[in-house]
Amino acid sequence: MSDPGLSHRLRQRSRRAGFMIGLSMILTIALCAVGFTVIYTALDGFTTDFVSSQEGDDDVTPTGVDEIAEELSETSAETPESQPTPDEQPADTEGEEPAPTPTPSPEGEEDDDDGFDPDYQVGSVTVNLREGPSTSTGIVNGLPPATPLQYLGEEAPTESPSDGDRWMRFVTEDGLEGWIREIDVTEFVP
Repeated sequence: MSDPGLSHRLRQRSRRAGFMIGLSMILTIALCAVGFTVIYTALDGFTTDFVSSQEGDDDVTPTGVDEIAEELSETSAETPESQPTPDEQPADTEGEEPAPTPTPSPEGEEDDDDGFDPDYQVGSVTVNLREGPSTSTGIVNGLPPATPLQYLGEEAPTESPSDGDRWMRFVTEDGLEGWIREIDVTEFVP
């Protein structure tokens, strides 16, 4: 014969054990979620130079294929007749002085002041072109690997050793200016 009191105590003990196992699982999952969040936010300063987060950055300029194709179709749709000549002044700029016309350089000399002369390029990963020499400044644009860059001769020290030795100021072929860490660029290869 079985003891009814023993069966009742065993069922009660197994219910408590099941409850404790469930509670420990919930605490473990919560601890993992909090740990992941802490690690992710700690690494966010390092990863933003490789991957731009479009959600939180209102100053990120999208450069998708659709936007580029749309921009190209708009510029190719303009006819040369619709563009004003240097001597004409648009009606909405009355009272302003016309922009000076560039003087041609003597024959045999090239005018490199206005030309884009790349001497560096983005390394093997996508990086962010930033407004200032820090990962905490705003992002001007995300640059894909092998994007040609022209060094502007300005540099600034980095805030942490993991960012390399210095930040360098560059201009892209599109005319965007900004800062990139030295460790994210290589010498230009045509």
